[in-house]
Amino acid sequence: MIPKYIKLLFCIPFVIIIGYSVYLCTVYSSIPEIITIHGYGNMKDNYGSKIFLIMPVIMNLVILLFIWLIISRPDKIKFTFEIDENEREKIYHITQLALVIIAIFVTIMMTPLAFSDIVYK
Repeated sequence: MIPKYIKLLFCIPFVIIIGYSVYLCTVYSSIPEIITIHGYGNMKDNYGSKIFLIMPVIMNLVILLFIWLIISRPDKIKFTFEIDENEREKIYHITQLALVIIAIFVTIMMTPLAFSDIVYK
C-alpha cells in the first residue's frame, strides 16, 4: 500500500509539468519555427522544429510512469541487503520517498531548465 503523503508528493512533478506546459503554450507562437537543438559528446548542434520543445514533457511523463510503477510495487525491488520482516514496511516507505524525491528532481531538470535558452529569452 502506498502512503497518502507519497501520493501527494508525487503530484508535485505533475504540477510542475502542467505549469511548464501552460507557459510553453502561451509563448509558443513567439518562438521561432527553427530552433537550435544542442548535441552531446561529439555531436554538433543542429536545428529542428519548435515541436521538439514538447519532447522533454513526453520523456518526463514516461520516466514518471516508470517511477510510479516502482513505487507501487516496492516488493519487486531487488535490494542488496537482507530485509527483516519487522522493518519491511519502513524500508519500503523510505524507498518510495526516495523515488518521489528523484521524480521531483528529474522533473525540475527536464522541463523548465531544458529549454531555458529558447523559451525564457
